[in-house]
Amino acid sequence: MPGLINKETRCALPLSVSDITCCVRGYTLALTASMTYENIEDHAIEGIFIYPLEEHSIVVGFEAMICSQIITLQIKGKAKLDDCYQDSCHSTNGALQSGTVTGNILMDEDFERTVLVVNLGIIPPMETVHILVSTSSELTTLPNGGIKVSSPPVCTPRVQRTINEEQGLSPNFSRTRDRSTCASSPHDQNSNASLWLASLLEDEAINSMDYEFNFQLEIRAPYLLAGVESPSHAIRADADPLARSATSVVITLADKYTYDCPVEILIYPSGMSTT
Repeated sequence: MPGLINKETRCALPLSVSDITCCVRGYTLALTASMTYENIEDHAIEGIFIYPLEEHSIVVGFEAMICSQIITLQIKGKAKLDDCYQDSCHSTNGALQSGTVTGNILMDEDFERTVLVVNLGIIPPMETVHILVSTSSELTTLPNGGIKVSSPPVCTPRVQRTINEEQGLSPNFSRTRDRSTCASSPHDQNSNASLWLASLLEDEAINSMDYEFNFQLEIRAPYLLAGVESPSHAIRADADPLARSATSVVITLADKYTYDCPVEILIYPSGMSTT
């Protein structure tokens, strides 16, 4: 259950907007995720942002805005979850100071997983939090020679429907005080930080309400494209009508996002099979 977490209750804050823009150049993916979260509580909370990374990904930029405060990330290095979790959680009363607040890149050596964890400090009641994360990834080829691009699960959480909504009733888009997904009992304050973070990473990303979602992938390949498809969603591919070869294509979703799974795009260089 990655995303923006209430430190005290260990519950996820609802995501209201998710905007993904990415570009593939050869076998490198540059991705920028813009996420907006809502503190729907009537009191201030302390927020911790958790963003898992793929094995061959690195963070190249981070920024969060709460009220008039801007938080930026200074990447210091990699360390075990246990050590860096303590560093990120033990800020001065969790309060935001003028200027920037630094975070850490965390490496869980046992799970061979890289995790970005940033303590955002105090989030006022009924306040909106804007977060921008930029990453660079090395893409690997599939057995058939294709390339797969997937949206980060933290940016595309599945929406948890009520029984009435599952039966076809209209979802509630207002900021109701629905219970957000929680990781574990908030009273277990002495639990091991590493185990807590590991359990969060294993939990599925769930959102308590529908959110605005936008996805755009630009493919700038140094090779001809044999095809582009998505096993998860209907997509639209647009190319320059004056181009002599299909080496630059922009991919967007053809239909409204259905909040059921991450977006997957398969890219096939010329000469590779699309089956």
